[in-house]
Amino acid sequence: MKRYILFSILLVAFTSGLFAQVKEIDLFKDPILPGPKPLSLTYIPVRAFISETVLSVYFELPVGDAIITVYDAENNIISSDTVDTYSTSEVFIPTDSWASGDYTIKITYGNTTLKGEFLLE
Repeated sequence: MKRYILFSILLVAFTSGLFAQVKEIDLFKDPILPGPKPLSLTYIPVRAFISETVLSVYFELPVGDAIITVYDAENNIISSDTVDTYSTSEVFIPTDSWASGDYTIKITYGNTTLKGEFLLE
């Protein structure tokens, strides 16, 4: 219920323009294999957002221990956190001390690795 309320608040905020600087990061399973993609959709229980000062990761369902790692454009690790998603469903990583540029986020849990790219302006 708490996640539904949070999601509703974020939805209203996005549609009203209140958080115009918040962008959702598209997450894909890694590795992305070459060639045609299957037609079936895969549910990913994780969402990530970037603003000017915070990287936010939300787990819609518990997935056990998850490792959240952020890399800069030179593939240096900028941040790495391990989260128990049974006790924490939201992670906020401050980005205000990071340089502008391209970044990659990897979220690993079980046998699944999700990858997303974002630009910090």
